[in-house]
Amino acid sequence: MDDYALKSISPLNGYSRNFKENLLEEVVGMEVISIATSVENKDFLNKQLIEIFNLELPAPGKSHLTSNGLSRLMGLSLDQWLIVSVDQEYELKSLLENSLSNKSYVTLQTDAWVCIRISGRSALKALERICPVNLDPDLFLKDFIARTMMEHLGSIVICENPNSYLLMSASSSAKSFLHALEVSLKNVI
Repeated sequence: MDDYALKSISPLNGYSRNFKENLLEEVVGMEVISIATSVENKDFLNKQLIEIFNLELPAPGKSHLTSNGLSRLMGLSLDQWLIVSVDQEYELKSLLENSLSNKSYVTLQTDAWVCIRISGRSALKALERICPVNLDPDLFLKDFIARTMMEHLGSIVICENPNSYLLMSASSSAKSFLHALEVSLKNVI
């Protein structure tokens, strides 16, 4: 019998393309984990995340980056958060499940998301064409996040800095999401 090894592939196969001084690239190797809890257990969750990441729970629409820059904790709602991490040093889902015991719901969602970074001088202009959220840099500050729709696709926008945004959308529609970003970027450069 032949030995076969499974090989992980990303939704966009590591796509990366320059558009003049702008870059549109798939961010690969990200682990995405959802955490939800009840109001009664929110303080416990906060204490545990301080121990693990040295970060407090962010309010909805905000995010916190770990000091090493490898993990980002995002506030999606009053009782739900998303952790995006490139740190492969430990099994994050197991660590969270063990630390949070049965007081929170931890769900691995890595394969459900595609992560794309748009950066450069025209990044904001390109996003303003397809994103209904006001991304004005005076209002949508560094580490702010927003859940929204772009070209009829559910997405999350994360401001890394005024010229760089990390975008997340469903991996099942990754090619459509990428196409919308490419077209928008081409139209503003």
